[in-house]
Amino acid sequence: MNSLSVTAGKTVGVGMLRSVLALSLLFFSAATYPEKQDADRPGGWRLATESSPYLQLHADNPVTWYPWGEAAFERARRENKPLFISIGYFTCHWCHVMARESFSNPEIARLLNDNFISIKIDREQRPDLDAAYMRYVTLTRGNGGWPMSVWALPNGDPFVGGTYLPPDEVRGRVGMKQLLPRLVTLWKEEEDKVRETAARAVSMMQKLGASAAPLQKISSAAVVEARRQYAEDYDDMQGGFGPAPKFPHPARLMFLLQDDEQASLDMALFSLERMAAGGINDQLAGGFHRYSTDFDWRIPHFEKMLYDQALIARAYLFAYRRTGSDQYADTARAILDFTLAGMRSPRGGFYAALSADSAVPGDAGSHMEEGAYYTWSWRQLDAALPDAGLRDWARARYGLSERGNAINDLHNEMGGRNVLYRAQSTRELAKEFDVDLVTANRRSAEVDRLLLQARARRPAVPVDDKVIAVWNGYMITTLAMAGQLLDEPRYIDAAKATAKFLMQALYDENSRVLYRDWRDGERGVPGFSEDYAAVAEGLLALYRVTGQKHWLSRARTLVDRQLALFYDAVGGGFFSTPEDTELWVRAKQASDGAVLSVNGVSLHVLLRLGELTGRQRYSEYAWETAAWAGAQLVNVASVMPYSLMVWDELVALNAGRAGLSGQP
Repeated sequence: MNSLSVTAGKTVGVGMLRSVLALSLLFFSAATYPEKQDADRPGGWRLATESSPYLQLHADNPVTWYPWGEAAFERARRENKPLFISIGYFTCHWCHVMARESFSNPEIARLLNDNFISIKIDREQRPDLDAAYMRYVTLTRGNGGWPMSVWALPNGDPFVGGTYLPPDEVRGRVGMKQLLPRLVTLWKEEEDKVRETAARAVSMMQKLGASAAPLQKISSAAVVEARRQYAEDYDDMQGGFGPAPKFPHPARLMFLLQDDEQASLDMALFSLERMAAGGINDQLAGGFHRYSTDFDWRIPHFEKMLYDQALIARAYLFAYRRTGSDQYADTARAILDFTLAGMRSPRGGFYAALSADSAVPGDAGSHMEEGAYYTWSWRQLDAALPDAGLRDWARARYGLSERGNAINDLHNEMGGRNVLYRAQSTRELAKEFDVDLVTANRRSAEVDRLLLQARARRPAVPVDDKVIAVWNGYMITTLAMAGQLLDEPRYIDAAKATAKFLMQALYDENSRVLYRDWRDGERGVPGFSEDYAAVAEGLLALYRVTGQKHWLSRARTLVDRQLALFYDAVGGGFFSTPEDTELWVRAKQASDGAVLSVNGVSLHVLLRLGELTGRQRYSEYAWETAAWAGAQLVNVASVMPYSLMVWDELVALNAGRAGLSGQP
């Protein structure tokens, strides 16, 4: 099975692939489930018993959805129909839009039901499937996103891919009603050509995914190059990196915060300050939204993901450790307290996410809109703050306007609404209103209390209440760090409770399998490499702050199992999936994205295990993993900041590496 690595400099291969798939692009130019006796009954009823809340949301669609599994493939083979594969997740705004516009549309449902076998996938449960099809979409379309829409042969090989599709053509974007008949005609009239195109696409992706030869020596050049790239991408006006939409990139910030260069520290601290002041940070309850749609961190995409809370809070803890400034500790504390209050399962684990969309207050029809829970019309502000003096204070504090302040909204969906961001500091407010700082703080606290009270009366934000192992692993690590740095044992207690829950609910002692997810007492699919690595990192963090050896023992058990299931003994590094992966590639992830790469986390874990146990083989695995990752990303080292955080240790291993081989 070929590996799929993140490589640079393969533009010739990509061009060839795009040429091979020209037919696909033409159309975009303008757990086995047992069949039942009523198997032919239309609609998404098969999804009703799935553990994923995202899949369950589509159970009442007129589209005849299948979960990923043999039942769908068998029917596709038997009826010789292509697959339509739709991939999304619970908190995805545009996934909900497409569900309302297209998957609830009888005409579109008829086209899909008559001509395709439709499969719905939760990308958070099946990151392997998501990564494989996203690879195809980005290579053939130039970009990707969710919802992802892919048409494939009955065996899963893709031949057409895209993202969100409206029901009808809009501004040059082809609609489902136009595309589906074209694909039906294509399959009926040129099936052989479609099959040939899909086969060549898969073959080309396998070749493109071949790993570069590992480095023979690890040097500090990667760190130097990453610093240069971060400085080049840095927004010195508002902090952060790159244009809008702007993402927090907590792994980059953590790397910069531990770097010796003053410029690195300055970039990270200014970014954290601007993020904390922005609308991306929930100014009332704490916690960070997914990303900002504008340059100024003011207008967010409103979902709250567990991994963001864990990793962004950790970045603020790094800043506090580096500077000793309470402002960073306060932000980290606010994030963690929000997460403990709003995303924690009574059993001890943490839920995956809170949705961006929620019911519009006062709408009897429960119409859903993005940001409805968090944004404010002037009428809502007037009702929440009837005292004119407090309303003026809030206007100045949060940059509020009667016509709304969301004027830079990327998708123009926030018209007339206000997003709270810190327009002025407490000191600036005190000066403007000619009061002392004590009075200023008291007024701000009263404004926040009244706004929070009013917001709590709105329809609650929907919760994706599945517990995902890897993201809970991130949170354990952050909570353990917070408990120690902030001298607050309650965070360590929460970390221990979460770890205990994961090892009881998601880990099978007999089979030594860590499961990916859990919901309502049921385990989901077996875990991926990143699940083992992140949970192990969390257990090691608990061992460091408690000294309790059973956490070290548990971590080592998970890592040994990860090595057995996922390690590439030939090229080094960890595959994301086990050897019996279902698709045409066996992915190896080296770059950090919204979440940390499995190989980056594994480097941290292996180095710590080598240090704590004295077993040099863990250090050897770490070096080999870094040698593989460094070779893949030699020209774009900045995309692996979590790995670079321990790069100096790996460089130091060069000298003694010859003596490590073959050691116990």
